[in-house]
Amino acid sequence: MQVLHVSQGWGQGGSQLYAAGLADAQQALGQRVQRFGPSGGREGGARGFEADFANTAVEERFAEAVRGADVVHVHHLTGLSMQLPRIAQQAGAVVVVTLHDYWLACARGQLVNEGGARCEGPSTQRCAACLAPELYAPVPALAARALPLRLQPVERREAGWASVRAHTTAFFAPSAHVAKRMQVEAVLTPLPLLRPVPPAPPPDSGPLRLLFLGSLLPTKGVDVLLAAFAGLPAGAATLRLVGPSPLWRGSPRWAAAFTRRAAEVPGVSLGEAVLPEGVIAELHAADVLVVPSTWEENAPLVLGEARAAGLRVVASDLGGMREVAPSAAFVEADSPSALRSALAAEVRRGRGRVPPEVAATMAEHAELLLSHYRRLRTSPTSR
Repeated sequence: MQVLHVSQGWGQGGSQLYAAGLADAQQALGQRVQRFGPSGGREGGARGFEADFANTAVEERFAEAVRGADVVHVHHLTGLSMQLPRIAQQAGAVVVVTLHDYWLACARGQLVNEGGARCEGPSTQRCAACLAPELYAPVPALAARALPLRLQPVERREAGWASVRAHTTAFFAPSAHVAKRMQVEAVLTPLPLLRPVPPAPPPDSGPLRLLFLGSLLPTKGVDVLLAAFAGLPAGAATLRLVGPSPLWRGSPRWAAAFTRRAAEVPGVSLGEAVLPEGVIAELHAADVLVVPSTWEENAPLVLGEARAAGLRVVASDLGGMREVAPSAAFVEADSPSALRSALAAEVRRGRGRVPPEVAATMAEHAELLLSHYRRLRTSPTSR
């Protein structure tokens, strides 16, 4: 059995790290594995909104790569083409798609609107209004929002998502929530640990150590966390914010303003993005992981890592996070006061660990997915 993994990349972000780790693990199990992704830049000179989901140059290259593949496992198609599942199925392969986020149905990937507020769900009119700055680029955003809605690019993207659904043998979902929001039937495949995470050492005395690991973006709720932390008694806790500062809506201004505010709050320290191996050191130096996201997270890898390390967790009650860390303390999203109350409760508990809860290893997960591949290949309804 030959497996072809398809991803938008192999080294950054949770889905890319997972795809690379899964491909390596399946190869270590003796499987024939290939990878397909971007070749660098925009292939064929593709530009604009539609280049993110439609590219004939990518499709032609994929038609060559898929020859001989028995299974095509799609992780992300951003910057590639939504037609790859169709091409793979026409070549005789079983096609599986892991739902890492909502990108197939939502161009922003997080089911949030232009301002970052949660969206009730995609529709042609709603998406055309939300995406007006992108659809009319390089027209200034303010002017783009005043222009008539551009429906055709959105309709073509919707047709791409329909093609993915029509030509996918099975969807894999790290959480039941993501499958429900995407309105597809899926096989539940909880994410494994990408690497072994040893239990954190017993803590010494001192103020409670709070940790945030992730991108400094409004949808990650870091501004909500900063406001909640600032309301705690002075010296009761420390807060470490570790992660990159990516562009928000094409600009560095939001992250720059946030880091300036964070630097002025006593007890807050900022760390740059860390390599995967550096995550364990950050977890071992903390007592509580805080995941205050304001978008419907699917299954954050860091939650599994924190559970394995024995950290307590405080998280927004959104998305699939209850499925990943059922023992966490959950709070209302977007509410600094609710989060502050939860953090104050953790301060009263003081430093300390909880029994580690270990997810499957990547090798175990890779073998499980191979069994799903074999089942789908022999199923009479798989073709």
